[in-house]
Amino acid sequence: MLKKLFPFAAFPLLLVGCATAPLPDRGSPVPPQSRAEPPASSTERYKAPEISAYREPVMPNYARPAPGRAVQVLMAQARQQKQAGELVAAAGSLERALRIEPKNPVLWNRLAHVRYKQKRYSLAASLAAKSNSFAVQDQALRADNNALIGRARY
Repeated sequence: MLKKLFPFAAFPLLLVGCATAPLPDRGSPVPPQSRAEPPASSTERYKAPEISAYREPVMPNYARPAPGRAVQVLMAQARQQKQAGELVAAAGSLERALRIEPKNPVLWNRLAHVRYKQKRYSLAASLAAKSNSFAVQDQALRADNNALIGRARY
């Protein structure tokens, strides 16, 4: 009989053992006189805290950031290779530049044009669409990408 009552008798002891005394204040980093008082009204109490997060600035067409020096050299090299008809080498140069600056919409656009000249139309359309995803504010580049997509799909 005692064995049957033991679990019920031990339960209150377990609850008492779980209770803890409040911890003493061990010198918080904020001195007590500068701690903020809780808001008085209940509506202020439930306001979401303001979070200061970095947001990229919205740039007009003319304010596109200039590519780095290495990317500029690779773009010039790709332009010369494309004019010389060396499309594989031009694509390689642009792909190297994209490894340096993967979010540069101009590089994606130029690579799309090279792939179009190689008659790889579906790849050219998808590269132009990728360029559009990075060129949100650049209307001229988006127009060029959309024209290339239209030519590649028909």
